[in-house]
Amino acid sequence: MIALLLAAAVIGHSVEHRPIVLTRVGDPQATRKVLVVGEVHGNEPAGRGIVEALKRAIPPPGSELLLVEDLNPDGLAHDTRTNAHGVDLNRNSPEHWAGAGARPWSEPEARAIRDLILREQPTLSIYYHQPFGLVDVPEGAHPQAARRYAGLTGLPLRRLSRRPGSISRWQNVRIRAGAAFVVELAAGPLPAALRLRHVAAVLAL
Repeated sequence: MIALLLAAAVIGHSVEHRPIVLTRVGDPQATRKVLVVGEVHGNEPAGRGIVEALKRAIPPPGSELLLVEDLNPDGLAHDTRTNAHGVDLNRNSPEHWAGAGARPWSEPEARAIRDLILREQPTLSIYYHQPFGLVDVPEGAHPQAARRYAGLTGLPLRRLSRRPGSISRWQNVRIRAGAAFVVELAAGPLPAALRLRHVAAVLAL
């Protein structure tokens, strides 16, 4: 049985005017919304497969998935970490901003995800990166959801160094504590069996 694909909408455009697409799956009246971002750095694409698989998933009753496969489509096209302005999108929020971009939220891709978060107020957000093979202890938040995800996927839960301007820290500090965490997949393509394990973990949360 395939979940109903409720809607796919463009929520913004990249510097080079590629669309940033949001796909909704599940109950449109849900109070529990889970945002999943497959790719923030264009040369870290493994999470895209998890998001693609979630488009065919059946979310639990009373929940809705908010799926952004590519937040940085220019970086993906050029195989670069940064967007077409050379800015790391995960350093462009105002939370401990340290100069990535002309100012906080200077980049259209960062503004697109900011506006989506402010509008939808997701209960939980998961951002996929590479290549460390771990679940990062969330900055500015309690680690319960991240710890559970780590247990479900078999990844270790570890604290990476502070990331000035990170989107997940901004979300935890400014929007809702514990609402966002980062999953660092291992380098290279994600095997199909592991992809399914991550899909199951998202649905379990």
